[in-house]
Amino acid sequence: MQSFPKNQEPQSFVVVTDSINEESLNPLGSITTLCEELSELCGESEIDFYVTTFKKLFTNELKGYKRSEDGWTLMNVPPASIIHNRIHSRKLERSKEFKLLNSSLTTQQIPFFNARFLNKLEVFKALIDSAYIKPYVPYTEECISAEQLEHFIQKYETVFIKPIHGSQGRNILRVTKEKELFRLKNSQNSEVELEFQSIHEVFQIIKQQLSKRSCIIQEGLPLISKDNRLVDFRFLCHKNKFNNWEVTSTVARIGHPTQFVSNLARGGDLQKIDEFLSQYLPKKERVHFKKLLVELAIECCRCIDSSFDGLFAEFGVDLAIDNQFNPWVIELNSKPSKDLHLTDPIQKIRPSTKAIFSLVQSYL
Repeated sequence: MQSFPKNQEPQSFVVVTDSINEESLNPLGSITTLCEELSELCGESEIDFYVTTFKKLFTNELKGYKRSEDGWTLMNVPPASIIHNRIHSRKLERSKEFKLLNSSLTTQQIPFFNARFLNKLEVFKALIDSAYIKPYVPYTEECISAEQLEHFIQKYETVFIKPIHGSQGRNILRVTKEKELFRLKNSQNSEVELEFQSIHEVFQIIKQQLSKRSCIIQEGLPLISKDNRLVDFRFLCHKNKFNNWEVTSTVARIGHPTQFVSNLARGGDLQKIDEFLSQYLPKKERVHFKKLLVELAIECCRCIDSSFDGLFAEFGVDLAIDNQFNPWVIELNSKPSKDLHLTDPIQKIRPSTKAIFSLVQSYL
């Protein structure tokens, strides 16, 4: 975790992304609403706001996209004073150029929010090292061998194989044991279930995935469901101006009936957490239990923030509940989706956007 002194003469707040398609009706893609809201907040406080690409930032090309009546217009801009990283490509972030940019920004003491993706293996290693969090973390290792898979399946009966750089529920494998048969499903096509006589046959399929990408192997949990649909909870957390973590928004994610993941990208739905928990707990117990989930999410943020270099402004913490109503940490994302919110007609600007902007102001 790194910190920066306040800038004496801040000029602009910048969102950097991979690329911008000027010919598209939605040139900023999934971060459009975020950038529109930040532009409005910055405008009210007379802070220069624009969006730029990694290439322009890396080459010091002082051109960026500002919001106007005609949409997002490319124009001359001042140097960036504070930068929020919304680059989607993990490959780009692992490039030599990105590392050079990150190093340069650190040297110049330019705050660089959410400087990089975190992979699943390093996140779980850090969480397991925390005495407070460890009891809430499914057992996880790097996936390397058939013998390891056999050990996991004998111990847990359900096992997940996940790409360490994966997102949106893509390429997740689920292995289950039923009597003498082993069953395998892939989140890319979860309606198809393959059957095998031996765990070594299963691993031959998994090896094909391991040849393309590193993966973790993880204990499967008997999570609660709604109408046979998987349920978990996204806690969107932000660092406030006092350098403390807080939960900004929460939502329950209800997986698609054919899926074993809950991601919206795989057909999931959203529901308010209180509405979901009301099916199981009376109000007093519900308030207490939600407080426990909030404390767990915040503790995860503190743990990861203190375990890695870089300035982290927001995390998405995914929690779940098993059949005995024990909470579990499923994942932590250093660049959480901006689409996971329930529309509130009263709130013109989302609390998560206001939280980012509040942190920006603390550096001015």
